Order: sequence, then structure tokens, then C-alpha cells
Amino acid sequence: MDWKRSRVMENKTKRQLYERIETQMTGRSVRELDLELFCARSLAEKLDISRNLASQYLNELFYEGKLIKIGAHPTCFLARSALENDGFASVYDNAEDLWNQADQLQEKRSVFSDLIGGNGSLHYAIEQCKAAMNYPGSGLAVLLHGPTGSGKSLLAAKLYDYCVQRGLIGSEGRLITVNCAEYSDNPDFFLTSLFGYTKGAYTGAEKDSEGLLALADKGMLFLDEIHSLTPECQEKLFLFMDKGVYHRVGDNQKWLASTVRFVFATTENPDQALLKTLFRRIPIVIQIPALKERPLTEKRELIRYILETEQTKFKMSVRISESAYRLLEQHEFRHNIGELKNDIQVGMAGAYMKAIKNASPTLDLHISDLPSGLVRNPLRNPLMDQGSVSRLLPLGELLPRGGGESRYLLFYQAAMQNYERFQKHELSLDTFLATTTLQLEQYVDFLFFNNENFSSPQEEIVQSLLANINRPLNKKYGMPELSNNEIKILARYFTDLLQNEPISAVELRRRGRSISDFQETLKTVNPKLVSIANEILPLLQTGLNLPLGAFEEITTTLFFLYFNRGYQPAPIPVVIMAHGYSIASGIAELANQLLHQNIFTAIDMPVESHFETITNKLKQYLSEIRNCHEIIVMVDMGSLEGIQKYIDQTADLDIGIINNVTTKLALDVGAMIMEGDSLETILEQAKQRSLPNYVIIKNRVRPKAILTVCSSGIGIAGKIAALVENSFPKKMDLTVIPIAADTLQHRQASGIFDKYNVILILGTLNLKPQGIPFISIEDIINQSDSWALKEKLGMLMNDEELTVFTQNMVRNFSLDNLIDYLTILNPEKIIVYVEEILEQIQKRLEFTLSNNILIGLYLHISCLIERLIIDKRFVYYLNLEKFEAEHADFIAMIREVFGRVCRAYNVVIPTAEIGYLYNYIVQGKSVEKQVECVEESKSELMESVGFTE
Repeated sequence: MDWKRSRVMENKTKRQLYERIETQMTGRSVRELDLELFCARSLAEKLDISRNLASQYLNELFYEGKLIKIGAHPTCFLARSALENDGFASVYDNAEDLWNQADQLQEKRSVFSDLIGGNGSLHYAIEQCKAAMNYPGSGLAVLLHGPTGSGKSLLAAKLYDYCVQRGLIGSEGRLITVNCAEYSDNPDFFLTSLFGYTKGAYTGAEKDSEGLLALADKGMLFLDEIHSLTPECQEKLFLFMDKGVYHRVGDNQKWLASTVRFVFATTENPDQALLKTLFRRIPIVIQIPALKERPLTEKRELIRYILETEQTKFKMSVRISESAYRLLEQHEFRHNIGELKNDIQVGMAGAYMKAIKNASPTLDLHISDLPSGLVRNPLRNPLMDQGSVSRLLPLGELLPRGGGESRYLLFYQAAMQNYERFQKHELSLDTFLATTTLQLEQYVDFLFFNNENFSSPQEEIVQSLLANINRPLNKKYGMPELSNNEIKILARYFTDLLQNEPISAVELRRRGRSISDFQETLKTVNPKLVSIANEILPLLQTGLNLPLGAFEEITTTLFFLYFNRGYQPAPIPVVIMAHGYSIASGIAELANQLLHQNIFTAIDMPVESHFETITNKLKQYLSEIRNCHEIIVMVDMGSLEGIQKYIDQTADLDIGIINNVTTKLALDVGAMIMEGDSLETILEQAKQRSLPNYVIIKNRVRPKAILTVCSSGIGIAGKIAALVENSFPKKMDLTVIPIAADTLQHRQASGIFDKYNVILILGTLNLKPQGIPFISIEDIINQSDSWALKEKLGMLMNDEELTVFTQNMVRNFSLDNLIDYLTILNPEKIIVYVEEILEQIQKRLEFTLSNNILIGLYLHISCLIERLIIDKRFVYYLNLEKFEAEHADFIAMIREVFGRVCRAYNVVIPTAEIGYLYNYIVQGKSVEKQVECVEESKSELMESVGFTE
């Protein structure tokens, strides 16, 4: 018992020690803390315990991850939970390191820190915004240019918050947001809103009123959809931006001033949508990428963020099926983030109703909950297995906000672990380099394939810098020039450094000795490549304002080792020249990679390049070749085929020229060079091997067609064809062709299949034609195969048009049947009334009737009107009084929607008929069966009272 009591006391004291540290830190930043209060001696005095015991508990809490340690004298400890930011290391050598880290983290925790893409696709845009706002005076005007729903309004709001945080806008400065589209048809209203007006300026101006410029004084004015303003309004806006003063409308004497920061936004091309005078006053135009242009990781973060926001609203745990998540991830949203958010909200609303109905504790979002326009038969998507349809993912299993550690940091950790194993002799030098190169390849794959649609302005700048220093450096060191693809790899690497957190100074110091040894090891492997890296980095550091240290030198050297793997001068070098930005580079790089030897060099010829420029490049390349007496030049086509005329004939080289270069031909030539074949043999063999083969695939573009077929013969098939054509919601780029069943069955219609691309067969008889889907007319009417219809006609009609098509099919099918039933009424005229009645009934009752019921009602109501006109039939409804008492609202609604047709034909709908409509519409009972039952009941009633006709 004494042991247990002692243990409890220890835990209590340890907890008090931790709580003491938390309390002393509360409400203070790291720089505001007196670190001496957090050492063992000071804390021991506060808790009245021994210094040794306090030191023991502090170290235990440190190893539990609850404290961070500052190795000053004396050693201090801080509670991780009380720090104002995440991202602090576990150990700091001194207080200065801690403070520097805190400053860096605080800078990163700016108003943009929680903006998805802030360190990715939006990084350059944000930096441009910051530069514009920090310009002396009231900053520079900014135009945000991007598609609808891409986040322009959010970025403008963040920009205002940034100005407030930086003290650029005081507490009195406001953000005024204006949607200029609201003023597109009323320019005078915009001008009075912008500048204000005086009493009597126009009818109704009963007093002076301030405008938006006055309200936004010392603040920010965000004008969205700026392209909607008329030229007159744009001109007035320009004049204010130019002079900084304005008149109120109705006062041409008194000048007013306003100091306002302007942010504009547009979805249109500003060169075409804005007046040249106004556009010149907006020095910074910032491109906001569409959702499809942003990295996949950012799209995943957006999905998770929206789901988390919805989870907070509904106050329920949210799960999403894997198939729904993949669909959101893969779908291309035309209206970008706004459409993504709307579609998720629609899905959440449906999922919430299901959760309430099933009394579920969780809100589960399935693919069936998402809008129909988003879901295009997802279960047929080959990326989705059966398990993914039902597998539910809690939000915690989705990609975390921020995406975790950067891939560059992960590569750094892996490379350093490899090197430390090499130092311990656990890996040989070759194994160490091979393993590290493989991890470098994985990092490159991430940079490209996870961001395949994304290219930032920063990347283009880096690419340009690298291209400019490429030739001088490689000429100096006698190495092959970097190809366009290799330049792009390096550009994306340095762009990744620009957009992500650098490796912390604490971490670099911790591994400083190992990093230095790593550099020395690479010098022994290839000192020339280390020298190239050492020359490149200072140039990029200056040009990009990017701090590049020892590990960046290591990584750059590893890239050059990767590019020059297995490099040995080929006995017969080959230079490939081809039209296009990186066609030649691509062929050369792939051939070198597959042959494991650097045989090929590329000279790319962009389409806009001058021929003389390309020939000069070749001449320069030939003049720089050393210790080589033979060379092969491979060209693709056109002017390059006559390039021998421009080559210096005095060059001490035998030059072979091969045209029609392809990857296969390059591989054949490379293989022959490696086998030691002579130049003449290689050229002769290349000529024979470059002869093309051909295969004819007879699949010319044919007009699309739909066939209609019926077991009753070509006559009914023709009626079906007319029914389909009359139901199309618009003029269709296809032909509807009736065909006899036996002709189709015995494949005697081969002429039709040769002439037309038959995409679908409609009718009453499925002859199972090979490779062509069949849909029965009955299935269309019953809506039982809507997916097949969408799949085949979706390329010709959108969802809304498909809905109209099926509705028209029902209407026209009913019209054809009415011709057989009606005797005095014009079917085409009465069906217009009935269509209006059915539309109103569905609208009032707030549900959609099935096509089967609609067809029945078309027939029933049309015949009902005719019956009332000629009074052919007596109708009896069982329990009529009870129906009148219980369903007065329904009766009133029916009389109202029937009002127009009743007035047209001078009839009144009996309540008994309304009763049958109620049963049919609301209860889904068959009218025909009801009438039969009623007729029997009526006959029995008449006989029981002795009445006979």
C-alpha cells in the first residue's frame, strides 16, 4: 500500500509540474517568456520539491513528447501544448534558435496559412498580392483573373485580412465588396453608388449620400466582375485612380479625396474586356488557376475541408464511400471549387435525410447521394472495384489538411539515413548510390505525376534561368547539355523548394557533420558534377532569392548523376534533330535510358525557330566534338532533310545523315553502335529497317444512326421511328431508320451498318445484335433502363435534354393511343390541356409521377373530358361523402388545375371522378380496375333496389 501511495504522489507531483509550466506560458508568445522560470531549479522552488526530482520529472515529460528542451544554461523546458504554433522541434541548442524558429512559424501562420494551395498552386499569386499591398502609399491595384468558382473572392478577403494584420489598413479601414454585374444595365446607378450624390442630383435624391469610395476610404474596395461595367463607368473609375479625387454626382464644384486599395476580379480576358486606359492603371494581373489545373493533392484537401465544414454544420460524424470520394477526386468541375462545394452540399442533404430516416448515428455520403449530373454510371468505371462502392472512409482517413510533411523533406530524411548506413558500412558505395537514386526518381515522379496539370509562373522563371546557364556550364566542363526534359525536372525541383518549408536550421545543425561528409563522398564519385552544382546554385540563389544550402547542393549533384548515369563517350555519337519543343529530347532521353549508355544528344527545333538558328547549333556542336572521327545526324522531316548543304565540309569528321527519325530507329542505330558496326553498315541497315509497314483499319467516320424494329413488321417500326424523331428535344446529328425484324435477324442489313454508325436499337423485339445495345420502348416509358439511355445518348444530349426526350416519348406515345380512343375530340388539342394539368398536379403535390402513371392519366383524363361532353357514362364512387370530408384540399386543387379545360369545353368535374383521380395519383391504384369494380358495385346496387335498364 505504501508503494501504491508513493506512486500516486509521484504522478500528482509530475502533473502539477506540467500544469505549472502550462500556466506560466498561457497568453505569452515564446519571445515574451522568461526562460529562467522554466528551468529545474526555479520550478522546484515553486513546487517545493528537490531540484533533482524536478529534473527527473522534466526529462520524463520530455521523452513522453509533452515538453521541448532548450539546451541553454540552465536547461529549460516548455510545454508543447502551450506553444502558439505547431512545427517546433523537440530540442534547441539555445534560446536564439527557438526564437528564430518561432518567428519563422509566425510568419508562416499568416492569414494565408490555412489557404489550401498557399504553398502550392497559389503561392506565386499570394506573393504577388503581398508585394502589391506593401507598395508605398496605398499599394498597387491588383486584378485577379480566373474562371468562375476558382476562389477570387476568397483571395480578395484574405488580402484585406493580410493588410490589417500587417498594419497597412487601420482599424477604421473597411472591406467593401461590389458585384459589378448588378450594374451592367444601369451605369448611372453604379456611378451614384461609387461616388455618392448630393440632394436633388436626381429624382428621389432627398439628401446627400456618401458613395463606396467614401465608405472604403483607408480600406479596400473589391470590384468583382469588373468586365461588366460599361466603358463610361470604366473611364470614370480610371479618372479617380489617376487623380485620387472625385466629385459626388450632382456636384461639380467640391473635390473629395479617398485613399483606397483596389482589388478587381474578372473571368474574362482583361485585354479584351477592359478599357486600355483602365487596364494600364492595374499593374499587377494575377492568374488564379482553375480547379483542373491545380495539383491533385490540393483537390483532395479541398474535398476534405468541405466535408469537415459540413460535418460541423450537421453536428454528426461524416463518412464518405470510397467510390464517392474517387468520383469527386476524378470529376472535372466546370465551375471549379464553387461547383465542387455545391455538389457535396447536395449530397450531404440527401445523406442527412437518410440518416434521420434510419436513425443512424453517422452521416454516410454514398455515390447515389451525389447530383445526377455528376454521376455518370460510376459503377462501370474500371477504377472502382466492387468493394470501393460500399467501403466507408471516416474523414480522418482522407488526406490531412496540409498533406503532412513535404516530399522533399521525406527525400532528405531517406537520403541521410542511406548515407548514415553507408558510413556504418551497412551499405556499399554502389548500393548507397543506387538506393538514393531510386528514391530521387520517386521524388521526381511525385513532382510530375501528382502535379501533371500544374505549371506555375515560378517554374517558367526557373526553367528560363536554367536554360540560359545550360550551355556555358556544360561547355566549360565538357559534359552533354541538359535536355529540355532534364531542365524541366530541375525547374520543378527548385520550384518545389520555393513553395515549401525549408529544412529547419536545427535539423541541419544536428546532421551537419553527416551532410558535410556526404558532400565529400560525392566529390570522390564525380568531382566535375559537384563543381557544376556549385556553380549553378549561387546563380539560382541570386535570381530566385532562394536560400540554397549544403543539402540542396547534394540533391543537385544527385540529379546530375542521375542525368549522366552510365555516361561514357560513344564510339559514334548521334545527334537527333526534330521539330517540336522536346521531341528530339524525348527520343534521345528514352533511347539512352533503354540502352543504358549516353549515345544520343538532342537539338530541339521549336516550330517558330529559324532554320539558320538550328544549323548554327549543329555547327557549334560539331566544332566542340573531341577525339571522334565519325558522327551520325538523325533528322525528322522537311528542311532538316537537306541539312548536309549547310554543314562545314572542312570539318575533320565523317558525317552520316538519316531522315525520318523515330524512337525505334534510334534504338536500332544505338544497338548497332554498341555492337561496333561501321558507319556505312549502320547507315545501310538503318535504310532497310526504316521502311514502314501498314495496316488498314476500315473505320471511317460514319453518320450516327438509331434503328427501330418491331416484331409486327416494318409498318410499326416506322411508327416507332416517327415517335422517336418527334420526341427529340432539338435537331439531332443522327438518323432514325426503321428496319424489319427478319432483315436485322439475318444480317441482311449490312448496307446500313456499312453506311451508318449504329449506336442504338430501339423497339419491341431484342434480336441481340452483336456489339449494339438494345433498349425496348417499354423500358423507356417505364424508365427501367435510364443508364443505357444516358450512356448511348449522353454524347448527343445533356441530362436536361434526356429528361425532355423521355417526357416527349410519354406524351407522343399517349397521343398515338388517344387517336384510337377518342371519337369527337381532337387528340392534338386535348393533349395540350392534359399536359398542363399533369404538370400542375405534380408541381402542387411536389412529387414526380412515373411514366406508366402519366400515360394512364393522359388517356384517362382525355377520355374523361369527352365522356363529360357527351354524357355517355354514369360514375359512382364508394364512400363519396367520406372522401369529400377528408380530402377537401385535394378536391379544390383538382378543380383549380382543371379550370382552363373545363371552361374551354363547358364541363364540370364531378367529385366522384376526382375520387378516382385521387386513388390513381396518390394511392397508385389502376383507374381501369377501379372503374370495373365500381361498375360491378353499381350494377349490384341497382338490382338490389329493383332497377333495371
